[in-house]
Amino acid sequence: MRLLIVLTLIFALTSCGKKEVRNSVPMEEQPAELLVAGDQFFSNGDYENAFRAYGVVYYDFPSSREYIDAAIGLSKCYGAMENYEKEFDILYELLKQNLIPTKVPLVYNSVATFYERSAGISEQLTGEGTGDYETAISYYKKAISYPNSEDIEAKSYAQYMIGTLHEKLEQNDKAMEAYQLAQTVYQGSEWSLRAEQNIADLQVKLQRRAEYQDSGMLPDTPPADTLNTSPSLESDTPAETDQASTDIPPLDSNLVQPDTTASEPPRY
Repeated sequence: MRLLIVLTLIFALTSCGKKEVRNSVPMEEQPAELLVAGDQFFSNGDYENAFRAYGVVYYDFPSSREYIDAAIGLSKCYGAMENYEKEFDILYELLKQNLIPTKVPLVYNSVATFYERSAGISEQLTGEGTGDYETAISYYKKAISYPNSEDIEAKSYAQYMIGTLHEKLEQNDKAMEAYQLAQTVYQGSEWSLRAEQNIADLQVKLQRRAEYQDSGMLPDTPPADTLNTSPSLESDTPAETDQASTDIPPLDSNLVQPDTTASEPPRY
């Protein structure tokens, strides 16, 4: 019944402007069709129908190539509907399962996005979100360093986002370094071009700040980087996060390190 409902939605979506509507989709093509429909529904803010489309792939086609993307889409729907615990649970299970190693950086990025949003919520509620921002950075770093995937899109995005989060934390030297890495290591990618623009914007911002300080319009303060006492994120263990205000379950770092011995994704 669930499949019939979503396929009906897909047919209506894909047949817009046509005189005839298809009345069947081969079984092997259904996951791909459902994923496309879910992405379109989600981009249009129709989270309920996106949830249905992703959910059919997630529950009924667990061995399909679309499963990982559908699972991430389903977690995003839970997040959009403010069910953060379920969002986290799906991502946590994906990391434990490590079904397709080439997709691991994408999953790490989704976990990082989860913590980034958590930081925003914490800032609104308590005025403090540094811990979750640092944890988000640690997961973006894991996406970049994961050895069994050459997903340039996911890794270049992660490098760019590290820069934006350092900038949010007023760690401008680290932000500049991250942007420069995105620009040089992933040259030609979308995120390299965005990093180039952010470098220019950050340089202008720092120049104006220096001018304001020289003119006495801003107090002389030490750089934010020197005030940061957050734990290092270079180790395998993610930074501790502030759970008090958002009820986010902690990650067990021993359970979320994917198996790096596999070099090829399973063939379906």
